[in-house]
Amino acid sequence: MAASPFAVLSAAPATRQFWRFGLISGGFLLLWVIGSAYGLGVASPLDDLLCRQLAAGSVWGLQALGWHASVSPAIPNLLLLNNQPTVVVGAPCDGLVLYVLLAGFVLAYPGPGLRRLWFVPLGIAGLWVLNVIRIMALAINHRYSPETFEFDHHYAFSAVAYAALGGLWWLWTRQALPAPAASTQLAVVAGAAPAQPWLTARLAGGLLLLVGLALISIFQSNVVAALGRAWAAALATGPAWLHRLPGATAGDVPSGVSHLALPVGAAFMGLFLMVSLLSLRLLLPVRAWRLVWRSYAGLGLACGLLLLLGRFGGGPAAYRLGRMLLDFLVSLLPVAGLLVLLWRPAPAVATEAEALVA
Repeated sequence: MAASPFAVLSAAPATRQFWRFGLISGGFLLLWVIGSAYGLGVASPLDDLLCRQLAAGSVWGLQALGWHASVSPAIPNLLLLNNQPTVVVGAPCDGLVLYVLLAGFVLAYPGPGLRRLWFVPLGIAGLWVLNVIRIMALAINHRYSPETFEFDHHYAFSAVAYAALGGLWWLWTRQALPAPAASTQLAVVAGAAPAQPWLTARLAGGLLLLVGLALISIFQSNVVAALGRAWAAALATGPAWLHRLPGATAGDVPSGVSHLALPVGAAFMGLFLMVSLLSLRLLLPVRAWRLVWRSYAGLGLACGLLLLLGRFGGGPAAYRLGRMLLDFLVSLLPVAGLLVLLWRPAPAVATEAEALVA
């Protein structure tokens, strides 16, 4: 039997563990929603403290490199280079979301409890240092290349931060796995064969789709603008019934729902979910794929129910939770999390001579 380069072997999480992970993650999401209602992640005392610490750490790092850096006396989270303003460290960039995502993942994913006691603090410390380096780079970026500042701020450096988070997730899943038994290793060696060409092509296709998904995320505003132009052209030249669709124009959409025409938002969401699911389908085998589509279907159903409940008398909290679930679904986070959870590379294939020696 061919050894798939993306096979889920006996080391993959069991179905019960997978749903346990989902329940604990859902609990963290609920706690985050409750906290955000009181300003957490937006304007809480914890956010203010994190912003001031990041600004001070960035100033120290820049001064160590020989830059004349300081913090504004009037605004303690504003970095100055040569007494000129460069970067304001705001709550969305204080790293709190990354810390919560790391801690929630490690607590939800099976693993030794004692390892969690050092892995989470060290991981958070590493993310904090990376964020300080990011802010230092942005300050220098603003000083010498202000025209690229917005792109680097919103996309390039953010991609580095989330890639580091994904790496920590991956590291935790690997170190949390028990070592395979010797009998299992011998059985794999005895039955292993070179990967089939179609498996290699499937893996390459899945990786290409992941790259495409990352590009869609990076250039989301451009993709949405292109879809908006296409929809405007359809309204101008298409049949009259298009104008009667709910939310056919942005002005028809109720305040607080979306700033886009509903067909444009639905088209972007459909494109993103289609590429996400197709990439996961190519990269994961059937058993893991069943868990994937059930997870997406369950989250989509919960999201729809919460949005309907919030719009028809359920209160703003239900609607806010539904929007957060929707934003989560249409992002790279579930794709990265599911790949980290369910993807396992096949063991290295030993030669027949090595097997005999063992």
